[in-house]
Formats: sequence, C-alpha cells, structure tokens
Amino acid sequence: MPEPLAGIRVVELATEISGPYATKLFVDLGATVTKVEPPGGDPLRRWGPFPGDESDPGHSGLFEYLNAGKHVITADLTQPDGIAAAREVIAHADLLVEDRAPGTLEGWGLGVDALARLNPNLVLLRISAFGQSGPWRDRHATPLTLQAVSGWVSLRDPQRPPVQAGARIAEYVAGAYGALGALTAVRQQPTGRVISVDVSEFETLLSTLPYPMLMSERMRSLGFPPNVRSSPMLGVVRAADGWVGINCLTGQHWLDVCAMLGLTEYGDKQIDIMMGGPQRAEFFARAEPVLAERTVAEIVELSQAMRIPAAPVNDGASVLDCPQYAKRGFFTEARGFRQPGKPYRFSDPPAAPPTSPATGENDSGALPFAGLRVLDLSTFWAGAYLTCYLGAFGADIIKVESIQRPDGHRYSGAFPFEGDDWYERSAIWQATNLNKRDLTLDLTSPHGRQIAHRLAARADVVVENFSPRVVEHFELGYESLVALNPGVIMVRMPGFGLEGPWRDYVGWALNIEQTSGMSAVTGYPDGPPCNLQGPADPIVGVHAGVALLAALEQRRRTGEGRLIEVAQIEVAACVTAEPVIEYTMNGVVRPREGNRRRGYLQGVYPTSIDDAWVAVSVPDNGMLDHDMFDELVTAWTRTGTPDHIVTTLRAQGIPAEKLMTGDQMYDITQLDARGFYELFDHPVTGPRRYPGWPFRISAGPQRHHRTPPPTLGQHNDEILRGLGLSGQEIAALRDQRVIGERVLNT
Repeated sequence: MPEPLAGIRVVELATEISGPYATKLFVDLGATVTKVEPPGGDPLRRWGPFPGDESDPGHSGLFEYLNAGKHVITADLTQPDGIAAAREVIAHADLLVEDRAPGTLEGWGLGVDALARLNPNLVLLRISAFGQSGPWRDRHATPLTLQAVSGWVSLRDPQRPPVQAGARIAEYVAGAYGALGALTAVRQQPTGRVISVDVSEFETLLSTLPYPMLMSERMRSLGFPPNVRSSPMLGVVRAADGWVGINCLTGQHWLDVCAMLGLTEYGDKQIDIMMGGPQRAEFFARAEPVLAERTVAEIVELSQAMRIPAAPVNDGASVLDCPQYAKRGFFTEARGFRQPGKPYRFSDPPAAPPTSPATGENDSGALPFAGLRVLDLSTFWAGAYLTCYLGAFGADIIKVESIQRPDGHRYSGAFPFEGDDWYERSAIWQATNLNKRDLTLDLTSPHGRQIAHRLAARADVVVENFSPRVVEHFELGYESLVALNPGVIMVRMPGFGLEGPWRDYVGWALNIEQTSGMSAVTGYPDGPPCNLQGPADPIVGVHAGVALLAALEQRRRTGEGRLIEVAQIEVAACVTAEPVIEYTMNGVVRPREGNRRRGYLQGVYPTSIDDAWVAVSVPDNGMLDHDMFDELVTAWTRTGTPDHIVTTLRAQGIPAEKLMTGDQMYDITQLDARGFYELFDHPVTGPRRYPGWPFRISAGPQRHHRTPPPTLGQHNDEILRGLGLSGQEIAALRDQRVIGERVLNT
C-alpha cells in the first residue's frame, strides 16, 4: 500500500534536530523530502556519535537517524546560484521547513511575499526559539536557556542545582509540534497565498508540562504555596542490578507498595512522605534494603502483578534487552548501529470496501477539521491531549466517561475536602478537555455499549489510550469497529503496545520515560537517574496527531480507514535516540551530564535570592576549564538578583534566562503578545486562563480553543437526542445509571 503521505513534496532548509525531526516524521510517512545543506554541511554531521575515534561527518549516527531517506543537495544561500538552486526545488514543493533565526529567509530573498510569487499554494513551516513575533523574537537562546525559561529545568535533588533533561530530548519536541501544525495547514484548501505555520520552541516546551501556571494559581487559592511540588513515590530507586522506577499514582498504589515491601505501618503516611515530611528518611531507610535484595526484573514483575506502575530505568544498553521492545522488533538496523523504529504503526486497510472519500468531513469548512466526528474514549492525558487539539480546530469531539468511573485525570490536583463536586475542579483535566462535549455511559451495561457502538458507527475517528484489554472487553477494539464502520480510523495509544509480553502492564508518563531511556540520561554523573516532569504524555499525543492527520490525508484520497497504533514507550524512545545509537556503534553508555553540553560552557547558577536560579550558556572555545567557569560564574551570580543577572548578560549577547516557576508563567510578555492564553468560564470553578497551542497558522483560526471544558455528562441529553432517543428513553437511562451527571458515591 502507498504510504499515507506519498506524493507530498517537502523542502528542508533546517539543521540540527528540530526541523530535521519534523521532516524525518514526514519521510516515515512516505513524503519525499529534499534537504538543502550549506557547503559545510548540517552542523549535526559533526556531532556524532562516530564509529570508534573517527570524526567523519559522513558517519554521524544521529545525523543519519534524522536524515535517512532524504534527498540532499548543497547550496550556499548567501550566493545567487545557491538561492537559484533552492528556488528551483521550492517551486515544486508542497511544504517548506526552515528553522533559522527570524529574518533569515527574508535576508535570502525567500520571505513570504517572494515565496508566494514562486509557489502560491506553499505551506511554510517556521521553527524558531520564540516565534516570528513578539518582544522576545530576536532574543538569543540555547537549548539550555529555552529549557530554563519554559520550566523544563527543575529541582530534582535538593542538594544540587536544578537540572535539564538530557540527551537533547527537548530539541525534538518543536519538530513534532511543527509536523502537527504543518499537516493541519495542509488540510486548508488552497488559498492562492502561502500559509505560514509559526512554531515557538519555547512554547512547545511549555506546552508539554502539566499546566504549572494553572496548578500554581490553584494551590494559592487553596492556601498552599503556589509552587509546591511532591515527589512521585517511590520514584527512581536502586535494585540489586540497576535502577527501577516505582510510580504510585493513587492511594491504592501506595497501600500496595507498602504491602509489597512489608511496611504496612506507613500506609497512612503517603502525603507526609511525598511532601518530604519527617518520616520520609525513615521510610526510605527501611525500604531501600528490601529493594536492594531483588533484581529490577523481579521488582517490575511483582509490582505489575499487583497493578503497581513500575518500570526499569533503561539506558542506551539495557533498553535493547527490554523484553517489550525486543519482542516488537522496535529497534532497527542502520549503517553500523541500531536506532529507534517509527513512532507509530499502521494496519492494512480492512477487507471491506472503502467508504466514499472524506467520510463525514466538510472540506469546505472554515476550520481544518470542520465536520470531523471524533469519539474520544481516552483517559488521563495522552489521548485527551490529541482530541483537545482536534476539537480546537473544528472537530466535533464526544468524550465518553461514566459516573461509575470518570476519567481519572479529574482527580489530579483536586481534593475531596473541596465538596461534593471536587472532581470538577481539576485544572489539569480542564486544560486537556476544552473543545469537547461530555457524555457519560456505563459500558458495563448492554445499553451503554449499544450507544457507544452507535456513536462509533457514525464516527470518522475513534481515539483511546487505555491498556489494550479495556476497550476489547467492551467490544470497542478495531475489529469490532470496522464491522460497524469500514472507513473508521482508530488511534490506539497503549503505554506499552498492543502486542508483546508487557501488553497489559499498567503505567503512566513516568513509566514511559523510565522505560525509554529519558530518565537515565537526566541528572548528574554521580547521582541517580531523574524523572522528568511527565512530558511523555503530550509528546505522545502530538505524534499520534501527526499519524492521524497523515491517515486522514490518505483517506481523503482513497476512502480507506486504518488502525494506528502509537505505543507510548516507542514514541519516547524515538526522541531519546542518541544513547542507543552510541551504544550500538561504540559500546559506550555516557554518564549523565547534569547541565553541561558539548560545545558550550553553561550551567544553572544560584542568585542572591533563595531558590531563584539562572541558566547561562556561552560557546566553548576551549580556552577555559568548565569547573573553573562554574566557580567564576557562581561567585558572580550569588551577588545579584535574577533580573539583574540576565539583563546584564543579555546586553552582552550572552544567552541567559531565569528558571521560571509556575506562578511566574502568567506574567511573560512574550506569551501575552502571541495570545498564548485564553480565558474561559467554567460553571464550577469560574474563569481560568488556559494555555493554547505553540504555533500560529496564518490562514487558521485566530483563537486557540473554541469552548470551555465540560462538566461530567454535561451534554448527555444533547448527544443522545442527536442519536434519536426520546426524552423518556433518556430518562430511563438516567434512572438505570447508564448515564448521569454526578459521580456515584461522592
């Protein structure tokens, strides 16, 4: 079968990771990509890793991973003949991708007006540090300072400075969002003018955090410190042969962990221990020897048998031995090394005849997804993030919960002492479920399943991210849906995949980050691996969106539906590629780097204000020892306020940023200038400013979201009447508790 994006022609004027990762995703989906390199080549060619000690730009493993399958031409865009060569390929392209500093294209004579004369139906994807507009447009930045100002650099060890995410993971994020925005723009009807997609790397990182600005505002309203953070329990701990992550998400998980460790007397001490209370050290002093007697595999197997989310903390070597990756054949052979496979898998089209192209879609709609009907069976964050996006751009999203078991994300950051409606107060749930209609259905009942099947029969897209057995138990797997609706596209987003020995393992973002290698590369060389802040969920949601839009593009041509499997551990491994490449090329597992990075003198430094830090990053010309640099900078930064330090350094062209906390994120002028936040009024919690999407589409909607988050079952009557049910039938369903508007037993 042709690949979903077969026939799409892309030109890449990008270097390093963000832009090339966007075009790698297009290559994976069948597009033809022409990469235009400068005479000296993409700088990533000189990054490596290289075989042995050889520093050959022709054998850089990371460059090959990101650029395999692309056609490469060399052109000096500062010279007329180079510009002419670029114009030639751009004239025949559908999509142009660039990630240079704002104004660079214009300086080459390739600004939007010039491109419109050359190719009026072109989609232009532009990735830059802070976007093409706003007061920070031209601010100097490095990957470290972008992580700092977005909240990605966080305190993971109270005795040491906050630390960045390792292995250049953050640089992939803008590429994934860019691919999503570009394919959204492709769905716009030809306008006769260039459609620009303006991606801010800063905003992409901010968009992957669990809404720290909302959580800070909420904590303050409840009388708590605005930036209070708890430590996931038990977190990353030592086993007999390595590191393991044990990640309690609920009170029941904690009770089960205490039972597993023989420490049941701590069962009612969860909050105190999580918040660093006096019993924390005592608990770990007793737990650690028990864990140290068992292997990682034994702890994971026992925990999962008790339905406790636990996972190995894999590095570039051990990830290859992970039974789930191995059974699924995920890591593939390249030239002299192994690398992650594609972040999604497509089934063959069903044997049934295809439906008419554009099933249920209104291609003349003003919004890219107008007329698209989506049945949202997701829970928590990853799947809901995708459907929130689709709804923002015009799709009709029906989110299914139940009064017996509502979406578990409703309980994140909400507290029973707030009253009977406490499950309506989660800012995290609300921010992920804008743009949707909410329906409650008890899928354990025949009536509930029947209604779900009727909705699925009318849907263009069905999205779910439960463990595989859940939807299959309710006869809502792909085989069941195809029998009802041959043209349906189903997106399944299991944590560990639909097949393999870990198919039914439970897990959430931290498990995904630990299994894939994200945690192992984050932290200090002499310290433990560190959890990130949960960005895996939205990163998975964005990749699922890219795959879905490609499938919709193909269905628009063929009428054929698809099953798209997006295993979360595989997406996370795709953006943590370098450790595997280096290990399989050279047998090396690099130590964690803390806040350092090759090519820079940089770090996170204290200021004269307690718990206020600054990130500073300058090119390393080899003239100064890094330890000495850290000592000199620390001595100076300790004497000044964060504002004074960054202002002084920026005046000299040195990238520097304050480490932003949640309570500061509503006060960033760049976000206000770009309209990042939008105000919506919720009937229970009142007005809140919700984050939008980290790009602007020139021909797209001016707003990020369309409707406020719904209350539980808010649209029951509306949706069921749309299916033809009478008022009497709806009332009977409510009496039978198939539907409802309040959680049972609260």
